[in-house]
Amino acid sequence: MTAVSEADLLSRFGFYKGALHIRALSLCVVSDVHIGLAETLYRQGLHFPLHEGETLLERFEAILDRFRPAIFVLDGDIFHAFDRVSRDVKETFSAILATLRAECEVVLVRGSHDTMLPLVAGTVDRYDHGGYTVVHGDREVDDHGTLVIGHDHPAIEIDLARFPCFLYGRGVVSGQDLVVMPAYNPLSPGVMINYARGRDFLSPILRRVDVGALQPVVEVDGEAVVLPPLAGIRRFA
Repeated sequence: MTAVSEADLLSRFGFYKGALHIRALSLCVVSDVHIGLAETLYRQGLHFPLHEGETLLERFEAILDRFRPAIFVLDGDIFHAFDRVSRDVKETFSAILATLRAECEVVLVRGSHDTMLPLVAGTVDRYDHGGYTVVHGDREVDDHGTLVIGHDHPAIEIDLARFPCFLYGRGVVSGQDLVVMPAYNPLSPGVMINYARGRDFLSPILRRVDVGALQPVVEVDGEAVVLPPLAGIRRFA
């Protein structure tokens, strides 16, 4: 298992507000936007304003301003609810699309929650570009480049604080690199990965990966910090 240096990884990728920027392709990816999660929490009894729509839009605007991408991929679970698309969800979705499309090409990759999405927008099951393959991660995929997936919402605990995190693995999937995305929606608490094993993940792709070889990437005060592989973190925890 060989760790990738922070300098090498950051020369290839940018990490900011839950977005991955593939520098060579001028391409941004976010996963698990879960528009409508606030509505679900409200119905469950969390009765105070969460300002989901404004927060999501502000984050997209900040990402556009930072990276100026030519292509922006929303990698699955764009909607939260399986069975309904409320007026508020449609309005938030429309505002996000309008903001992104004013600056770049937009690609919508369908995720496990997106049963209603094809009724309101065109989607694809995967996006291949420049040696990269973007899929949501809820299904196996063959014949791919560097994989970018979501679905599992990884987060890591450091000194009793929880941080959403990316996971990077060099050559861990059939010899190809892997990037696992955190949940873009800040209302998602994330799933702790400090001591996770392959069988603990939802994605069939991650279940067959050497999880100890994955390096977490966290954002601290707007800057990405690349941590050692999980196997090393566990050894000193």
